[in-house]
Amino acid sequence: MADSPATESSVAAGPHALRWRPFHLTAALRRRILRALIVVVIFVAFVGGLTAAFGISILQYTLYGFRTSAIVIVAAIGLTLIYGIRGFANFAYGDLMTLGAYVALFVNVNAQLSIIWGAITSFFVLVLVGIVLEILIFSRLEGRGPVAPIVASVGVGLIIQNGIYVVAEAQPRLFSVSLGQEVQIVPGLGISWLRDGVILGVGLGFMLVIHTLLTYTNLGKAMRATADNLELAKATGIDTKRVTYATWALSCGFASIAGVLLGIISDVQPLRGVTSLLLIFAAVIVGGIGSAYGAMLGGLVVGLSQEMVVPLLVWLGRPDVLGIPHADAYNVAVPFLILILVLLFRPSGIAGRQAAIVPRGVLAGAIAKARAARRTRLAAIDAGRKSG
Repeated sequence: MADSPATESSVAAGPHALRWRPFHLTAALRRRILRALIVVVIFVAFVGGLTAAFGISILQYTLYGFRTSAIVIVAAIGLTLIYGIRGFANFAYGDLMTLGAYVALFVNVNAQLSIIWGAITSFFVLVLVGIVLEILIFSRLEGRGPVAPIVASVGVGLIIQNGIYVVAEAQPRLFSVSLGQEVQIVPGLGISWLRDGVILGVGLGFMLVIHTLLTYTNLGKAMRATADNLELAKATGIDTKRVTYATWALSCGFASIAGVLLGIISDVQPLRGVTSLLLIFAAVIVGGIGSAYGAMLGGLVVGLSQEMVVPLLVWLGRPDVLGIPHADAYNVAVPFLILILVLLFRPSGIAGRQAAIVPRGVLAGAIAKARAARRTRLAAIDAGRKSG
């Protein structure tokens, strides 16, 4: 039987088809794109409604929210990588962010080099720090449950924190970098190329890097396999030690960049990373513990909610409304209110997998039980009517 022209062309273009296969729009990918577009449309409509209610200032706070989200996402990805491979919450992560900021500060201020060189140096120094921590401390605690490494991480954080106090003292310091003038798009809405544009670009770039790593590289696939089942990964020939070292390197490298970005929008001081750690944990839990994509989603939710609620709080603080003093200071509580709601209705997180060992949320479980009891009652009534 003669081959059809379509078959011949597909055979001839076989290598190219294989080359572009990762970018083929499968049905599942099309559904994800459609859902993403729906979410974007809903978000744009939501922001438009808020703009109509509170004025153009809501757009400025939305921009601040995206900027905060970019930093939180970078940090949350690094934190969730360690949890996925090692299975414990690294409470030294905030201090590792601070250490990265101080390394970049030394290169930028003391060595009088660009902040870019400071960030690059900080990244590689923290990569080495992460590998050393794994070799000297956390590899020796493997198999002892999650409590031992958690306590060890607290100790590591305190050592880093007090070491910074000794070497750099407690006074806040600033990077030697020119932020430039804010470009006014419209009255009440301005953008800074460094504080806004560069930070958003770095956050987006790191999201693309981690997606490419986890999806298209052998190391990323080995990391996912190790996170799913360590013993099975060992049995299939994956060098889990190498994977663990690479994970620590990536996690601490991400921490360094998050610390530098945090120092750019505020200042550098010994407690700067620790004060942001709870917000990062909230992003990880809201998105889904152990999921890098959940960390991205959680960071976006946390950052936007914290900043976009400010106009509402300012309105509530007006004397003719509720008269709450310093109402805008309560914006830090909003991400944790979202965290509580997520834990009640979906303990595994928005993007987390609902495993069998994860209990159903308290309220969601009660609702499900009530519905099941109602169905049983209705079925019994129908059976009685039919028998009668």
